[in-house]
Amino acid sequence: MPPETFDPITVTNSNIRGVPFYMNFEYKFNWVTPMTIIDLLLNTIGTLIFIQIPIFYIKNKQKIKNIGLRLDVFQSFLLMQIWSIGMTIGEFLLLKIPATGILTNYCANNNAQVLLRFTVFFFHWAHYSSLLFTLLFCILRVTILYSNSNKEKEKLFYYLIPPFISFPILASVPHLLTEGLCLQIGELFPFGALIISSRFFEEHIVLSAFGNFLLTASVTFIIIGLNIAMFFKIRKRKMLSVGQSYSSQNQKVARTLTGTMIVMLIPLIVYLFVATAEIIPNDYLSYILYSGASVNDIRVHIVTCYFYFTHPVFKKHGMIRKITVAQKWLESSTIKILRLSSQYSRSASAEMIGKRRVAIRYS
Repeated sequence: MPPETFDPITVTNSNIRGVPFYMNFEYKFNWVTPMTIIDLLLNTIGTLIFIQIPIFYIKNKQKIKNIGLRLDVFQSFLLMQIWSIGMTIGEFLLLKIPATGILTNYCANNNAQVLLRFTVFFFHWAHYSSLLFTLLFCILRVTILYSNSNKEKEKLFYYLIPPFISFPILASVPHLLTEGLCLQIGELFPFGALIISSRFFEEHIVLSAFGNFLLTASVTFIIIGLNIAMFFKIRKRKMLSVGQSYSSQNQKVARTLTGTMIVMLIPLIVYLFVATAEIIPNDYLSYILYSGASVNDIRVHIVTCYFYFTHPVFKKHGMIRKITVAQKWLESSTIKILRLSSQYSRSASAEMIGKRRVAIRYS
């Protein structure tokens, strides 16, 4: 059959490079494009909100430390969200933008291996790192509840960072070393909708899908266990703290950290179903992958917004008030000390003058 009459559907899930139908492809507006544009706008807004957190951290690092909030909690949250946002960027480069068909003609006529390989490598690196640093944030939160030593908590945080970065790199290297591919995705998407993949993934698709499922399931169930342990400890503390008073700020901080763990867990469970669908053959895998990417975006930015808008440290009056009270107390204490020293010096001077007068009188 000549290429001109070749049915495009038969090249689904195959590399499009050099295929005449794709080499002559012309982009046409389709239903994927507005969805991608809306998704991009929402992600941009969520990312701009997140940028406020590291800026605040850099400017107020010493103030945060002075009011007794933990820097390692902030650092773990920043690492978790940075890698999560990196994964959303990888999803746009790997699936959402190619699925519109904008890159189809270019991919069919060019063999941009450097771009394709690094795109697949970056996505998997960010994906694995995002899962592990999400786990690290939850581990640190529960460790804070159960441990009495601040040094132990800080050591745990800094000990886990190197393996949580190196393991994702090692797991993603095979995608960098093998050929990058542009594949036509499922029939439910328009002709010319692509996903960028690697030769390693296509040749080991069952192993790769099962590995992703295993990692996602492990992280999800561990976080569920950590949530149970967290609620158990919080309930125990409430029972022991009857009649005791804690500052409202500390209660709000604890509530924010607890809520953050809960908020990130619900979409993560949904993402686990997506990972499960990858290892089960079905006709809707393309839709499931696209929906799973959108669910992940929701998780990332809901966590950012919840943390930023509920944590008391980001509220100007919340942080300044405590510092101002401390400053006023210090100023009033200083004034009292100066007054007492002034009174003491006056009485001492009067006593010395009186002694001199007595001495003169009897001399």
